[in-house]
Amino acid sequence: MENARENKAAVIAVPADVAASVMRKAFFGFITVTLFLAMLIFGGNAFADNTDPAEQQKAREFIEAFSERAIAVLNNKNLTNDQAFNEYRDILNDAFAVDYIARITLSRHRKKATKEELSEYFNLFPEFILTVNSSRLRKLDTTKIVIDQVTPHAKSDIFIRTKAYSDGDKALDVDWRVRSNKDGNYKIIDVKIEGISLVATQRDDFTARISSSGVGGLNKYMQDIIDGIVVAETETAS
Repeated sequence: MENARENKAAVIAVPADVAASVMRKAFFGFITVTLFLAMLIFGGNAFADNTDPAEQQKAREFIEAFSERAIAVLNNKNLTNDQAFNEYRDILNDAFAVDYIARITLSRHRKKATKEELSEYFNLFPEFILTVNSSRLRKLDTTKIVIDQVTPHAKSDIFIRTKAYSDGDKALDVDWRVRSNKDGNYKIIDVKIEGISLVATQRDDFTARISSSGVGGLNKYMQDIIDGIVVAETETAS
């Protein structure tokens, strides 16, 4: 019993400098592990400086290439609706951070959904977005997109401010918000047309539908849009 008390006292009586050394080692160990995990999760480009002119040029070139590709499809009147739809699908998958957009569009309502509802939602979202917007894109007469300005935003995003010109030389202000992924490639995470965020607009629509019928009801709505059973309100408004 006395030995136990002596051992306990010995533990309590650790010198202050030794305790501080242990705490420093533990802290630095924690930081090292955290940074290592961050590198694994986000990749080597996770902390790319969006104020770096080289990064801004990379983002500019990404939007330039995307614009040329999209306009080529828009202006190719020889494509059938199915062919144009498939081209848009490829562009969507290549240029947009679809999974990220799906997450922020669902927002806090993810907590209200079951695993099955979430799985169905993420499976439906890309085809839903494509279906809603493809017919609207075909109606546009955009002939060129000119980059006005490249501006860093927050810690990791870059805004590419552009003007989209039509046949009649009318211009729309279009801002592309891009972010570098773990592979160092830029992806579009939002588009603002005349100051209106497409992601925020879609999120508001989803919130209203979830409030009335839940995530399951939203999934049914998306499936009906994809199947052509109903027409999206955003299309009828165009």
